[in-house]
Amino acid sequence: MIQRLTYNLRALLIAFMAVVVCGADALAQVPVVSGSLSKDSVEVGDHFDYTIDVEVDVATQWAPPTYGKLLTRQQRDSLNAAKLAMSTYKEYNDDILEVIEDYPIDTLKVDGRRLHLRKRYRLAVMETGNIPFVPVIAYLEKNRDKADTLYSPDTLRLTVKGYEELDTTLFIKFDPATNGIVVDSLAARQKLRDAGLFAQKDLPFIFAEIKDYVIYGAISLILFGLLAWAVVVMLLRYLRNRRLAPPPAPKIPPHVVANKALIELGHRKLWQKGKFKAYYTALTSILRTYISGRWNVGALEMTTDEIIVALRDKDMPSQSRNDLITILRTADMVKFAKAEPEAEDNEENLNRALYFVENTKLASGERYEGKQVINIETNIQD
Repeated sequence: MIQRLTYNLRALLIAFMAVVVCGADALAQVPVVSGSLSKDSVEVGDHFDYTIDVEVDVATQWAPPTYGKLLTRQQRDSLNAAKLAMSTYKEYNDDILEVIEDYPIDTLKVDGRRLHLRKRYRLAVMETGNIPFVPVIAYLEKNRDKADTLYSPDTLRLTVKGYEELDTTLFIKFDPATNGIVVDSLAARQKLRDAGLFAQKDLPFIFAEIKDYVIYGAISLILFGLLAWAVVVMLLRYLRNRRLAPPPAPKIPPHVVANKALIELGHRKLWQKGKFKAYYTALTSILRTYISGRWNVGALEMTTDEIIVALRDKDMPSQSRNDLITILRTADMVKFAKAEPEAEDNEENLNRALYFVENTKLASGERYEGKQVINIETNIQD
């Protein structure tokens, strides 16, 4: 009997301790929220600080109020979705309050598992009256899927004073001269003076009020003057260099370039040294360059057959056309079949090239103006 009683008492004690521990743990996870205002009364447009202090367990997720004007479109949509899920979550009206600065959350103290945090906003008020502030946070306890809101038990109040209002209907009078109704400007001005407001012309000139504009204006004027001076200097330098620059050299006619290159090729004596491929590669390259300049044909990228087809409708002696074909065909045999023509053929192909250029060069009426003199003697006159 005594043993059973002891067992029951022990079970009750364990259950009681479990309830106490669980309750303490649950209590420890519930945040504590409070708030404060840097000023209790302001005028319309004034700035003030709104501070929310939160004491929360390290395992509890929480979020302070978010003001819409600081959010991106995606963040705003996410916040609206959160409001639908937590209908008690409140957001201050953007028409009344304007966010000047949203400061990051500060950690004031760490006490074991409890964190003492602070969230601060710099706000501007845009409406008169007595505006209530109820510090509120959204929080999500550990091992829970549903978020909740927590309001401070104390309501903060901000008194917003308005500017002096002036009703012009109080200052109308009858004008006997015009038999009409006019505004008594003297009475209106006196009302403004009594309210501490003065017309601009009655106020003394204070340079300190405009010194920033004067300084910025002077700096802007100096910078603009330096920029204008730099542009003028660059323009004058460009015009001077353009005036002093030598005129471009006249373009050398294609047949002159070709004649010079052919004579130089003959002086190099490549085929005499057994360099047949180098000789015929240079020879056909000279002719291809000449054809490109003479008839505006892309001969440098063409094959032998393509060049023959491209020149089919060009006006030239039949002998010159045959000479060109002979040179190109012989060059193909040397470059691709490693042929080694006889000495007479090599010398004759150079002469064929010289006569081809001479017999197909531009007519006298088509000559380039300002033709340069080539300081290499040739057997074929330009």
